[in-house]
Amino acid sequence: MNLALPNGTLLQKLIAACGMLLMLALLTVLFPETGSAHGYLDVPASRALLCKNNVNKDCGGASYEPQSAEAGKGFPNGGPADGHIASAGNTFPKLDEQTSTRWSKVPMTSGPQAFKWQLNAAHATTTFKYFITKPGWNPNAPLTRASFDLTPFCQVDLNGASPSNYYTTNCNVPERTGYHVILAIWEVSGAPTAYVNVTDADFGGGSALPAPANLASTAVTDNSVSLSWASVAGAASYQVYRDNVAVGTTTSTSYTNTGLSSGTSYSFTVSAIDSSGKASPSSSVVTVKTTGGSTTTYPAWSATTVYVGGNKVSYNGVNYEAKWWTQGETPTGTNVWKVIP
Repeated sequence: MNLALPNGTLLQKLIAACGMLLMLALLTVLFPETGSAHGYLDVPASRALLCKNNVNKDCGGASYEPQSAEAGKGFPNGGPADGHIASAGNTFPKLDEQTSTRWSKVPMTSGPQAFKWQLNAAHATTTFKYFITKPGWNPNAPLTRASFDLTPFCQVDLNGASPSNYYTTNCNVPERTGYHVILAIWEVSGAPTAYVNVTDADFGGGSALPAPANLASTAVTDNSVSLSWASVAGAASYQVYRDNVAVGTTTSTSYTNTGLSSGTSYSFTVSAIDSSGKASPSSSVVTVKTTGGSTTTYPAWSATTVYVGGNKVSYNGVNYEAKWWTQGETPTGTNVWKVIP
């Protein structure tokens, strides 16, 4: 019996379409999609996240997609090449620029530290691992394997399990002083993919520079505070902190912090940074309240309450609205919570 089908028959087209669907399904099983499995280090803030938050400047594409710093996995034997570690193998070339003063730094202490990732898609995971630069590394040279202690100071193996979208690793950070870079890597299971983030950390100490004096507010608006301070001899730059979080770096003795909430109090300090990237002690604290203010008060944020997109809360005198489902994520205005009037 001849079962050949005439060209162009409806049945022949249906069989061809079914064959294509079966092939796509097989490819999905054999080669799981990782393109949506993007993520970035949220705490302590990565170099790329500070680009997105407009603390770091001139960052190229990292300002828009901190979650997309994708490279091969297997560091240090594999992964991004020397000189392109911070950019995840040249994904964002600007991130490879390396000097002691190029990037804003996150204050950090040695010892217990939570490393929190925000994962856009929490795919099956091989491991999270963390490296840190060696004592005496050169902060004014490109990052290479020789810059780092190549034994992870912290590693969590998930062996193919899927983490939560907000995944925290509790680590013990080695003793360091001054400026160091932490390399955080999330390796996806079943694919050659890793997401690579670096954090510029200031461990303090080690600098002979004195703390900047005479920190004062020179102008205040509804959403900005301008600051000035006395010059420190030998300072290559100054790091400005708001509520103990780095918000900017400047080579001058003045700085304007924008994007603030109206009618809200903020505490500022400044440290001088020497040419090797080491920070002086912090200046005295100046607390400034922005003008204006909201007349609407929302329920106080609770770490145990489940919130969904559109829910509004009040936290430390500032009103926030959830952008999507969340629980236990402290409102900051730079995460799932956005500041509202």
